[in-house]
Amino acid sequence: MILRTCVLSAAIAVTLMSTSLPSAAQSAAQRAEQTANPLLGAWSTPDGVPPYDRIRPEHYEPAFDLAIAEARAQSQRIANDKTAPTFENTIEAMERAGRELSRVSSTFFTVASADATPANQAIQKAIAPKLARLSNETMLDQALFQRVDTLYKQRAELGLTPEQNRLLEQTHKRFVRAGAALPADARARVAAINEELANLGVQFGQKLLADQKANDVFLSAAEVEGLPADQLSTAAAAAEAAGKPGQYLFPATRSAAEPFLTAAPNRDAREKIWRAFSFRGDNDNANNTSAEIKRLVELRIERAKLMGADTHADFVLADSMAKTPDAAMELLMGVYQPALVRANEELADIQALAAKDGITDVQPWDWRYYAEQVRSQRFALDEAQVKQYMPLDGIVDAMFETTQKLFGLTAHERTDIPVYADGVRVFEIREADGRKVGLFYADWFARPTKRPGAWMNSIRVPNGLLGDTPIVVNNQNITPPAAGERALISLDEAQTLFHEFGHGLHGMLSTAHYPSLSGTAVSRDFVEFPSQVYEHWITEPTILQAHARNAAGEPMPKEMLESLLKAQTFNQGFSTIQQLSSAILDMRLHQLTELPADFDAGEWEAAQLRELGVPEQIGMRHRLPHFSHIFDGGYSASYYAYTWAEAMDADGFDAFKEAGNVFDPELAAKLRREVYEVGNTRDPAESYKAFRGRMPTAEALLRNRGLK
Repeated sequence: MILRTCVLSAAIAVTLMSTSLPSAAQSAAQRAEQTANPLLGAWSTPDGVPPYDRIRPEHYEPAFDLAIAEARAQSQRIANDKTAPTFENTIEAMERAGRELSRVSSTFFTVASADATPANQAIQKAIAPKLARLSNETMLDQALFQRVDTLYKQRAELGLTPEQNRLLEQTHKRFVRAGAALPADARARVAAINEELANLGVQFGQKLLADQKANDVFLSAAEVEGLPADQLSTAAAAAEAAGKPGQYLFPATRSAAEPFLTAAPNRDAREKIWRAFSFRGDNDNANNTSAEIKRLVELRIERAKLMGADTHADFVLADSMAKTPDAAMELLMGVYQPALVRANEELADIQALAAKDGITDVQPWDWRYYAEQVRSQRFALDEAQVKQYMPLDGIVDAMFETTQKLFGLTAHERTDIPVYADGVRVFEIREADGRKVGLFYADWFARPTKRPGAWMNSIRVPNGLLGDTPIVVNNQNITPPAAGERALISLDEAQTLFHEFGHGLHGMLSTAHYPSLSGTAVSRDFVEFPSQVYEHWITEPTILQAHARNAAGEPMPKEMLESLLKAQTFNQGFSTIQQLSSAILDMRLHQLTELPADFDAGEWEAAQLRELGVPEQIGMRHRLPHFSHIFDGGYSASYYAYTWAEAMDADGFDAFKEAGNVFDPELAAKLRREVYEVGNTRDPAESYKAFRGRMPTAEALLRNRGLK
């Protein structure tokens, strides 16, 4: 997942605060503030990284206010320039504007998601409306839009390079899609909607995190009997730290819940964990997210109509590879139907096994437990034993070796870089000849203040215009090990590790000249391709043979490795239905043209699942009450993008298999050159075809999941 919470240039949507320009007296005060505030002025840190060792929460808001005022002044100078618009004095000037705001924003939002302390949450709540207001003022500024529009209409005569032309077209599109071409009253309403949406997204995210924390489950020794030792020791240490020695604490996170549901023999305990995880945001308390969901959808419907689109989904997908909701739904349903057949076959196997334990009514909290037993019998696999050969550090080494084999890049840990939280590691990524590519911050472990899920974000994007060296961040929620023990992860967590680093490479390797065309600034249904194709290498046998080792340093036994790889398509009916039901409901929700006054997200969700025929024992990967991708993560009407990109990643990896060498140097160089480096300097479909020679179909995806 790509987290897009901060703005990086005026062309992307530099935001402006609606205050007057600073007076001379204010400038003196600002200079004093700049001297005292480590966020402002020159950074003397190694490689100019954020000085997290000196930044305190009280520094952020003043820094935002000063940076916003500066960005506003810069944007107004461009808008009010009396000379005729040129590419240099308008488009390129916008690319240069707002650097201080970009720096403050990326520094703060990296922390806001990864360490959402009460202080950081208060800051986010305070600045969200300021940034939304700022974005509205810039993107709806008629003088600025007229300069962009004039150049857009003259673009054929301007003698622009292909990248400059792409930047001009994308900048113009952003203004139009922001509402700049609307009548004045509609622009004002769009601005108000955008500001309210920004506030609601923050509220949704903060409620979800609070409810997740409130849903911590403490279990007794009897309830956890039979769990693997690593889960027990971690849970015992967490409970002791929480002041409840002798008990076992399981947070309501995926990294804690899924391993428990897979391994716990105690059915009542499984139900407790499942309910805690599944009902985040859906409890009868102050953290219930239903009101935010209803209002978010209402506002998106209203804004789409103002923008001339039939629905929010139509508006969003007009700027995507899919182009229309119908095209996205065609792919989703084409995969959903065979997945449902497979899921019902899997359910029959689970019911037969559960019946031996006297269970005649298989429930959602039973599926993973009995599926693991089916897998164990069918492939002679024990998840707990497999994890003994999957230490986090070993899989990190596997990830870096893959990068070296594919792209010639090496990773070198840096201990001189200040970080924002304990446990964050920093690596310098270098070319084979030693040239620095960028810095990679790795924040892999869960903490109570971290938002759910896994994501990548950029602190600094590479570009030729400003000469910036990139800094990217990966976040995951791996359960921290007990003191003195190794962190052991599942294959699913290992794939997520590779996935997010694929995003990181996409963010670091860009050769775009302009910041707003750099790296991951591409459509949602293409941005997941570079990350998802990278996942394939974690199951490459030579990589696992070299790095999947137990505490004694012994490699994973050949029989276990072979069984693990054979089992890759096991339970794919379940996992596919979980993912696709979330994607389909996201699309259906955002194809609504109105909401009834008594709309209830939970009731609507249940009705949709019944209509789709989703087995109750499976359900959704992300239920609406905690679906942060679409309510607090920029993926509204876009969760289908993971499936769309999977059609590309499965087909794209087939190219390496067809070459007879999954590390084929010529093909790897082509993947880097045509996909990872180009950013948004051309249409994503062109990038994929430049790599593969054609567009993909769903065939490779179905084969990849074992559904064909």
